Amino acid sequence: MEIEQEMVQVRKARITDLPAIVEIYNQGVEDGIATCDLSDFTPDERYGWFNDHQGRYPLWVAEYANAVIGWTTLSPYDVKACFSLTAMFSTYVHREARGRGVGTILRRHLIEEARKLGFHTIVNRVFAVNERSIALAKKFGFTQVGHMREIVYRDGQFIDCVFFQMLLEPAGDAKESPANDK
Repeated sequence: MEIEQEMVQVRKARITDLPAIVEIYNQGVEDGIATCDLSDFTPDERYGWFNDHQGRYPLWVAEYANAVIGWTTLSPYDVKACFSLTAMFSTYVHREARGRGVGTILRRHLIEEARKLGFHTIVNRVFAVNERSIALAKKFGFTQVGHMREIVYRDGQFIDCVFFQMLLEPAGDAKESPANDK
């Protein structure tokens, strides 16, 4: 799939996007390097999750040629009040659109929106074998703050996870702001 990056639009997700969001997530489940879920979901099983990603913890989609080709979301890091300025995030890109700049577009949007929402820091956990996610974190200046050995058990093997964090400066002060790169 060839993608003209300037034609990719990022917008808040609508309930009608849920089947595409679930399809993309299920590709991550199938690939085995992006999520700890071991089985697919149906859109009906994800309505509650979708509704939880409104307000303070939004869900955005990347749309190209009238199709959802990726999504990103913020989630609570922890329910305790002292963590209210910290958010975890997830980003998933349709298998056919990977490696074509969609993750960069979504990550840029996520960082900008997290700042606007007043978060101080955003964090994520990445399987150590997920080279694209690790490269994307480094591209945006995330700091690797941890490496946990053999924390995930999947398909008969143990997998390491690395943890990344970005302290958010006010809008306009980003250390890295990749523009129109692939």
